[in-house]
Amino acid sequence: MHSFRTTRSSALLLAALGWLGAPGTARGALPADYWNDPAGFFERQAQVSLASASDLLAKYPPGIGASVERRGALTILDQLLHDEEAGRRPAVQEFFHARIRQALGQIRTTRVLQGATLWKLYDHAFVLRTSTVTLAFDLTRAGSAGVEGFVVAEEVIRDLVGQCDVLFVSHLHKDHADEEVARLFLAQGKPVIAPIGVWANREFHPKVTHLRRELGSIQTLALPAGRPELKVTVFPGHQRVVENNVVLVTTAEGLRICHTGDQNEPKDHGWIDQIGAEQETDILLVNCWSPDLGRLIRGSKARIVIPGHENELGHVVLHREPYWLTVDRLAALEPVNAVIMTWGEKFHYERVPQAP
Repeated sequence: MHSFRTTRSSALLLAALGWLGAPGTARGALPADYWNDPAGFFERQAQVSLASASDLLAKYPPGIGASVERRGALTILDQLLHDEEAGRRPAVQEFFHARIRQALGQIRTTRVLQGATLWKLYDHAFVLRTSTVTLAFDLTRAGSAGVEGFVVAEEVIRDLVGQCDVLFVSHLHKDHADEEVARLFLAQGKPVIAPIGVWANREFHPKVTHLRRELGSIQTLALPAGRPELKVTVFPGHQRVVENNVVLVTTAEGLRICHTGDQNEPKDHGWIDQIGAEQETDILLVNCWSPDLGRLIRGSKARIVIPGHENELGHVVLHREPYWLTVDRLAALEPVNAVIMTWGEKFHYERVPQAP
């Protein structure tokens, strides 16, 4: 006969949510069935499923060529997060907050000697650290989910901002541009780079840095606290008619990171094909649903592709972009070195010399 065993990581998550009860709590404290409690049934099912997903994600971290176990964990998340009420479920909220707190704890203590370590946060937000700089892209409090209980706590987002040196904002949509996050960066004397139309009616708009949006223009960006300057090209991207910065950032170590925001305008193909004209991109942070996905990958000559924008809870269910659909989209392209990540996960990149 098989017995049920709770692993350490799932036990910690269950205990944090009060699912296991305090030490000495009788197991009978949980109901034997939920025949008259459909809401309780679905909440408990979400709790158990998320604990299992947490175990699998911890055991099978992000990497190229995901294992069947890791794909299974991401599929569990897809199924739970494509519930209309997902963002309102306490289990989902606590899972999300625990993942972001986990990432913050790692960002606080991680020192990078070679390459880059990056964390995927909510939606298309990433924090990337090298030995000289920490970059933030489209960092928000997750208010776009439309649920107050899902929003990242003030002290957590303030701490995250404190760990970063610069914020790049791709465009004005609230799942990418968060006014309060921008204010925190500016209050700490850290640059915020965005298209000129973002927060145009706010009093802090003149403090936002508006780099030229043009092909071939390599601009220098000074950073505070004696950090080495960055080299930045801002490609004139669009999400249909909305200006969307596609930034290519070169760090002092020579690492090249490209973040696409919500780039999806076919008329931009002329410059998309030129992103990697002079040098390969180390890491492409691409919106998973872009109709130009293959072209962005080819044009950037990306060594590593990390998709973003899956499971935005503020979107209608059919546009929440599940991880399995990202897998399908990438599989339809030429072989791609892709790393599919979820909330709060980290991945370390080091450039491998190319064979002659």
